[in-house]
Amino acid sequence: MKTLTPEQIKGIVHMVAQTREQELNCSECQSFVGEFAERQLAGLPLDEALERVEHHLTLCPDCREELLALEKILRESP
Repeated sequence: MKTLTPEQIKGIVHMVAQTREQELNCSECQSFVGEFAERQLAGLPLDEALERVEHHLTLCPDCREELLALEKILRESP
């Protein structure tokens, strides 16, 4: 059995502390990530649903990577 390092334990505790009663899963996040990226790039405010997307993105590296790729595409589009 592998022992966790103190930094790994700290990371897990931080993630647990960041969880909310109602969390989006990755599939739900992906359905809103396009709108989130467009609003974020335009500097528009986020509604409650998009705030939940933002929260999910702080916890999920896979969805965050998807957002970064989408933002890059949006910035390069005419």
